[in-house]
Amino acid sequence: MGYSSKKINLKNIFYSASPGLVSILLTFLSLPIYLKYLTPEYYSSFLISHIFMSLSLIFNFNIGKIASIKIQNKNIKLKSEIISNAIYLSLVIAIIFSSIIIFFLSFIFYKENQINFFLIFIGLIISILFINIESIAKGLGKFKIVALTNLLFYGFSISGPSFLILSNFYSFNSKKIDLFSVSIILKIISLLLIFLPITVYLFKNYTINKKIIFSFKNQSLWMTLSNMYNQIFDYLDKYLIKLFLNPIIFINYTVAQQIASKLSIFSNAITSVMLPKLASQKSNLNRNKVLNLHLFLFYIPFSIFITLFDIYFDDLLRWWLKESFNYNFYKLFNIFLALTFIACQSHIIISLYEANEITKKNSIFESIIILPFIFLLFFLISKDSILLICFLILTKEILLFFIRIFYIRKNIIFFHLYLFSIFVFLISWIFKSYENYIIVLMLKFSFLLSVLALLYCVINKYKKIH
Repeated sequence: MGYSSKKINLKNIFYSASPGLVSILLTFLSLPIYLKYLTPEYYSSFLISHIFMSLSLIFNFNIGKIASIKIQNKNIKLKSEIISNAIYLSLVIAIIFSSIIIFFLSFIFYKENQINFFLIFIGLIISILFINIESIAKGLGKFKIVALTNLLFYGFSISGPSFLILSNFYSFNSKKIDLFSVSIILKIISLLLIFLPITVYLFKNYTINKKIIFSFKNQSLWMTLSNMYNQIFDYLDKYLIKLFLNPIIFINYTVAQQIASKLSIFSNAITSVMLPKLASQKSNLNRNKVLNLHLFLFYIPFSIFITLFDIYFDDLLRWWLKESFNYNFYKLFNIFLALTFIACQSHIIISLYEANEITKKNSIFESIIILPFIFLLFFLISKDSILLICFLILTKEILLFFIRIFYIRKNIIFFHLYLFSIFVFLISWIFKSYENYIIVLMLKFSFLLSVLALLYCVINKYKKIH
């Protein structure tokens, strides 16, 4: 068996990606329903309620992810002890921090009468527990159950309520049923299902060990700081737009980003499989091989796809959204697609930082960017400049990507060729806005040549390694 077959588990990547692939179909069906039947005020409140759930990405404190790294190459007794303590710590954290979050959210968004803060409190507790337990299940290789519960927790909980809108049941009970409450019920079912495969480890050794609990501290600190920065980078703009601009602008902005972000389904699937594999490698050389194979598995096919088929995105969105489509929405989508493509590669690269326990470095990089970013974001919000806000976020993402990749440049094979191809891709994407077709065509051709050269080099390097 070839080296790449050993280092890339395509079956587990498929299991991890399958919920996202189904969620694309669910979004395809549900989004036009939401846009057609819900008022902008109600739909914007439904969206912001789900966005509040993203705070769990900070306040899970990465307990599950750290546990999934710690249990690699451990015997059953040590695994049970680590998992038991991780879940106990997650429950305590979920209750305490969800209470604090709700206190501040209800104060800041006190004018939003259609937001149910009690449901958000329940949703945050469930989300924190689910994220940590899901990470542990991935570390144990339970990718089938993870795929099912991930689909329920993210895909059906957001898109599922839309189908009630079309039914007589919802029309007869529109004043009694909160669509977000349906989302919470689906999330509870997901949590119960994801909990099942790890119960065997809880019953084997259910003791609270202070030493294990405190062992999460150091790595958790830097991972959580990085997640906090990601929350600011990825969601602060939405909170501010919801607070200060009108619901229609918020919906256009959020939906455009939501559609473009579907690309991250594939990078998330790759990182969920790659991180435990990176952690299990005993040498830096093997870790580098794992990183490169997974990074190029994402970059090469998706960069080619985006370059060849981006000319059809306009017509596809127009056909799908019909009267809800507008040109400003398309411009937002284009920016967010380039942003997501770069961010996906950053997420794969960050996995090496986490496996090598150098997340502190990534947090330092983000600390340098954070204050100028916040200042410029508030300034652009005051100017009602949505497109410039998008370009600000894109610039931030590109800058962080180049800093991160440059720091680990010795770990990346054919680094200069890879960097050159990304540079050409971004230049061609920028020129596309000016509708200079000859220059864009030349840049696309140059990009395809560079990425095909990269593919040839990678295949030649690994095809004979066993």
